[in-house]
Amino acid sequence: MRGVIFGLLLWAICVNTWGESKRVMGIVISSIEQISDDEEAPFEIRARNKAHKCGGSSSNLFRVYSEYEAVAMRRFLLAMEAMKMNWTISVSTDGCENKALLVNSIRLDR
Repeated sequence: MRGVIFGLLLWAICVNTWGESKRVMGIVISSIEQISDDEEAPFEIRARNKAHKCGGSSSNLFRVYSEYEAVAMRRFLLAMEAMKMNWTISVSTDGCENKALLVNSIRLDR
């Protein structure tokens, strides 16, 4: 019986881990914003062409957190370059926070 319970618990953890992270490709950035004045504050990306259902309704807001200042700066610069050059980005996501889709990584596409 313990083996069955352990197996079900392990299966549930694996399914949650596999299902959460997803890649969104071809995002065209319309704006970048940082609201809070804090070194670990997230910055937000608004997409022109991609929407998701975070917060229960359609939203084009993506939120990027970074634990380290250097990583935050690199991610911000990638997003800024994409916006300036009108290139797209791809992001890996990890769930929602209110109306924003949380971003784990950013890749600049040309």
